[in-house]
Amino acid sequence: MTKAPAGKRLRAALACATALTLAACSKETPFDVASQIGPNPNLPPLQQYLFPPMRLARVVGWKEGEKPTVADGLKIEALAKIAERLELSFPVRSFTAVVAQHGRIRDLPAIAEAYRRMLDDLMGRARTTLTFAQAPSDADLGRLLERLEALSRKKIIPTVNVDAGLIGGVIVELEGRTYDGSLTTRLAEAQRRLAG
Repeated sequence: MTKAPAGKRLRAALACATALTLAACSKETPFDVASQIGPNPNLPPLQQYLFPPMRLARVVGWKEGEKPTVADGLKIEALAKIAERLELSFPVRSFTAVVAQHGRIRDLPAIAEAYRRMLDDLMGRARTTLTFAQAPSDADLGRLLERLEALSRKKIIPTVNVDAGLIGGVIVELEGRTYDGSLTTRLAEAQRRLAG
């Protein structure tokens, strides 16, 4: 008698174990849950399985347009803990709690931006975005900032960007206005004048 290869024997053993497990699962008898409660519960007999049967809850997803929500009290509590860990001052903690109580947490970035603008106005500051074709030297940046401060009569707080597509020059965005001194724009204007 020839022996079967090891792979065939392993597959046969697994198939046998699976069949026995499924057979054991189907022989379960229903039992009364209420009789299992109290000082003398009536428990089903202990059964030993190679692979115990598993009862999984049916998965229920969110319906269209539904999403999980967090109770307002938990949001406020979480925000208070974050503010405490960030070591924010008491007025800032109180302010964030009021914002949370009124359901305006999503508006915090816009609120912070509005307060930043108010503080800048009060302090005589203006923020500007400067876009250069290449990174400016400290001297060039200093001269440009002096001119912008003279123009706006405010202390300038710059944000410097680099865009190689400008070829040369600078674009200044200051207090809602754009001053385009880029070489790309100047060439386009010259081309328009020559064509027209």
